[in-house]
Amino acid sequence: MLYRVTKTLIGACAACVLGFSGAANAQDAETNSISWSASLTGATEYIWRGVEQSAGDPAVFAAVSASYGNFYAGAGIENVDFAGIDTEYDFWVGFAAPIADGTTFDIGLVRYGYLDAPSGLDLDTVELKLALSHDFGGFSAGITAMITDDFFATEASAQHVEVNASTLVSENWTISGSVGHQMLDSSAGNYTHWNIGASRSVADNVTLDIRYIDTDADYLGGAADERIVASFSVAF
Repeated sequence: MLYRVTKTLIGACAACVLGFSGAANAQDAETNSISWSASLTGATEYIWRGVEQSAGDPAVFAAVSASYGNFYAGAGIENVDFAGIDTEYDFWVGFAAPIADGTTFDIGLVRYGYLDAPSGLDLDTVELKLALSHDFGGFSAGITAMITDDFFATEASAQHVEVNASTLVSENWTISGSVGHQMLDSSAGNYTHWNIGASRSVADNVTLDIRYIDTDADYLGGAADERIVASFSVAF
């Protein structure tokens, strides 16, 4: 996930793939067995927090996750293209549980790593995730905070806060969007990003998504320019 030289397989992936958003649900919590799932997502390019990660080339993200009651864990791998790096891998663990009718609290850890990072460039990063979401019935909204004390080779602490919302507009169509703000110890690293898009379920396990993404991070150049990204996700 680089933003320094920077990383999200975007919108559609955002929830499905980056499986770290949600994990357990109330129904799973009532069982005493491990539930497994996997997903494969392809996108026209890989964007993370509004910033290009695959040099404008298509990207593929494969993930596997498991839940046991309210606990969840998962791992994923995707292609990137920056600083001579081709492959990123991610791990996540957490606990998600309802705290009120329609409201879910989620706490977890996410680790980003790189298989072929240049010697001496320690980009591996761990973030603490705190999230709260509410389902209003056909419309949902949430807020997520990500916190780290060593942000991708900067040796600086950082925080990221994002608010998101989605609404079901028909049986197969969902409109969703989010606004996030990345903060580093140095104000020079602060920026805001946003996206809005539509997803269509074309089969029980296949979702297509198209999304507009932009940021105010002019200092990052073309990597943070506005763009439209299309993706598809298959769940197993």
